[in-house]
Amino acid sequence: MALSDPVSDVSTTLPSVRQLLIVPFRRRTYGVILYLALAFPLGIGYFVGTVVGLSLGISLSVLLIGLPILAATLGGVVVVAAAERVVARRLLGADIPAPSWGLSEASRLRDQVLTVLTNPVLWGSLIFVLSKLAIGVAAFTVIVVVLSLGLSLLGAPLYYDLPGTSVGVFLPEPIQRELSLVVPWEQFEVGISFIVRLTSWEVSTLPGALLLSVLGVFVLLLGMNILTAGGWICARWAELTLSPGKTAR
Repeated sequence: MALSDPVSDVSTTLPSVRQLLIVPFRRRTYGVILYLALAFPLGIGYFVGTVVGLSLGISLSVLLIGLPILAATLGGVVVVAAAERVVARRLLGADIPAPSWGLSEASRLRDQVLTVLTNPVLWGSLIFVLSKLAIGVAAFTVIVVVLSLGLSLLGAPLYYDLPGTSVGVFLPEPIQRELSLVVPWEQFEVGISFIVRLTSWEVSTLPGALLLSVLGVFVLLLGMNILTAGGWICARWAELTLSPGKTAR
């Protein structure tokens, strides 16, 4: 194998500059953002419903009334997982074939129940449903930060000169630090030292506002690429948990 082969393989897997720049103009990007935006409210519902159902079912199983609750909870997980497969295919482009439950191989009801309970698809679906909340919290945080910061910077030329409006970076007091490097040399010490001072910066001119607007474009572009990468991770996670082994199409 040539020495250049690993380098060429890595270069084909990494996105190019052009791919990073056209992310805001791809329809798939907004599908990913929609998927991540819905993950937070859906994750709350999934987590609460699943945890409450499992807790009640397990605690009341000694009275037999908990068994129907457990069955209903796991059935709900299966239904939710089926819907999530469709959503992941449509919005993330995930490759998730329909799983095989193997019920046709079991004739008796008891065997069918055991087949479902021992199927990795059920437990993978349960893991996915419970993990949806963590995904939603992370996605919600990134979306809020990116949109609020990016759009406020982008729109700076529209409101920077409005009465009573202050735009810029405001510190309670200036920050001053002295950076120095000293190197011993024989009986002397040779060094260099300089002072870094950070102060508040208020935008009061149109060029300054336009500079903030350019910064807002950069923030939005960076944020969309981060969200797209998050969507790729979510697609791989959905493929791993919602259809373990990709048993059948």
